[in-house]
Amino acid sequence: MKKIILLIYCCTLVCCTNDNTGLPIITACNVTNPIENLSWLQAQVNQITENESDVAPFFYIEIAEYKGETIFISNNCCAICGTIVPIYNCSGELLGLLNDEIKIKEVINAQTIFSRPDSPCK
Repeated sequence: MKKIILLIYCCTLVCCTNDNTGLPIITACNVTNPIENLSWLQAQVNQITENESDVAPFFYIEIAEYKGETIFISNNCCAICGTIVPIYNCSGELLGLLNDEIKIKEVINAQTIFSRPDSPCK
């Protein structure tokens, strides 16, 4: 039984790790941690973090797949915001807007990789 528990614990450590936000650190775009290793993505994180507006806590970044490519979604859960959701590739190039050029049903495996500690989004 102890060996099984130890094996499960080791698999958990290997499969994914968390930073101090409690969100997973995911290897993507040929880097270990896209938020730290992709300068354009780090700039978006800084912009969300440093923004002092009342709606800033509602913004977050997701990683997902679109037509076999890793994408990043600058999303939010703000009910009163007129929202345009841009989608970027690993190079930071805008691929299109969600539900405009890119349909939500074509985006798979989305998961949040950054949100502010005061985010009300779940």
